Amino acid sequence: MHRPYAIKTALAALAVAAVMAGEARANEICQAEFQPLIAAHQEVMKQTQAAIPRGRPTSFEQAKANAQRACAALTTAQASFRRLQQWMTTNADFCRLPEQIMNDVNTGVANITRNRTQACNGVAQLERQRRQAEAGGGNPFAPNAGRRPQLDLRTPGAL
Repeated sequence: MHRPYAIKTALAALAVAAVMAGEARANEICQAEFQPLIAAHQEVMKQTQAAIPRGRPTSFEQAKANAQRACAALTTAQASFRRLQQWMTTNADFCRLPEQIMNDVNTGVANITRNRTQACNGVAQLERQRRQAEAGGGNPFAPNAGRRPQLDLRTPGAL
């Protein structure tokens, strides 16, 4: 009677050790894949922040160039967020990712998509305003011209 209990205990201990070794291995795999991905994402976000135009444009051409530059930078940032989101969705269970991290990435995707859409649509909007100004509608970039069209080009912080 003493012997079966010892065998069961030994088997249980082996099972626990195997699970713990499997979790440790899973953690190593997750870290090895996630670290380069997040490092690349942070670099893209740093470049995006640097590429976003600052200051007020003084002409349609400058405003359009700023919007085009912002659109391109935010398109790259959106792709980076989506790669991160895809990896995290695929590996959430295996890597035991906290729900908050998933929520942060999903919020980042939503924010960057909204900002990208705004910047990219701004290019077309500025072109319409340029044509209106040429047709006699006045230059909204002239000094004291009142409220000028502004794009919200702020990007969410890098994860």
